[in-house]
Amino acid sequence: MTGYGRSQKTFDKQTITVEIKSINSKTLDLRVRVPLHYQTKEIELRRMLTSELCRGKVDFNLSITGNDDADFRIDTRAFEAYYYQLLEMSGNLGLDKGDLLYTITRLPGVVMQNDGDVNDEEWEKIELVIKEALRHLNHFRAQEGEVLLNDMKMRIELILSLLTQVAPFEQDRMERVRQRLMNNLEQFLPGGKIDENRFEQEILYYLDKLDITEEKIRLSQHCSFFLEVCADKKDSLDKGKKLNFIIQEIGREINTLGSKANFAEIQRIVVTMKDEADKVKEQIANIL
Repeated sequence: MTGYGRSQKTFDKQTITVEIKSINSKTLDLRVRVPLHYQTKEIELRRMLTSELCRGKVDFNLSITGNDDADFRIDTRAFEAYYYQLLEMSGNLGLDKGDLLYTITRLPGVVMQNDGDVNDEEWEKIELVIKEALRHLNHFRAQEGEVLLNDMKMRIELILSLLTQVAPFEQDRMERVRQRLMNNLEQFLPGGKIDENRFEQEILYYLDKLDITEEKIRLSQHCSFFLEVCADKKDSLDKGKKLNFIIQEIGREINTLGSKANFAEIQRIVVTMKDEADKVKEQIANIL
């Protein structure tokens, strides 16, 4: 999920700043930026981040100011050698000297990176700042997760509430189906030639095909199971996958309910259910 964590501390004359940003991703994708002097610690740093962050596209930035130890040094012997050779060549060829200072600093071997190791005391201070930034990031993500969770629970509870509104229409639905079939038969068969017993058998068979009791029961069970998983306080990487599977089943039962309802009032309720289920799917995509 999205999140942001920042921490800054000053030790002696050195200010350490850590910023961590994350956006949704199914896997952990780390992009780490640290000063050159601290790149020897990048593997250890990545290990620390991996242990704290399960997934997400994460940007990590470490900056240190006020450090007396420069990350670079100039090789004066190489600088002088380049300078006198370029000066001699420009004189021999009659060329404009131009900005020799800028030119020389761009040549290989002039500006060198310091190879000094990061001592344990200095790295412990940096680790403290990193851990605090991680706490801020995880707190941010936890808050967002709580908002998403409450939103999904509200929508699933709304689907359960809508399901209870289906029952009052079922008896009227059956009567309308029976009457429609009878009217159709009377149009094509003369009065008095309808076998009432056979007609009732056919009606029962037909209505059984349109019965939505099983779909209602399964939909109610899936919604209850969804809420149970949401209420589980155990942190698990599989929770999002489990919720995603359950919402797929909820959507399937809603679709079947709508196709079998064959009744305008029930289909209106089903459309609202489907809209809420689709919104839950969108929210789950943020936690997968």
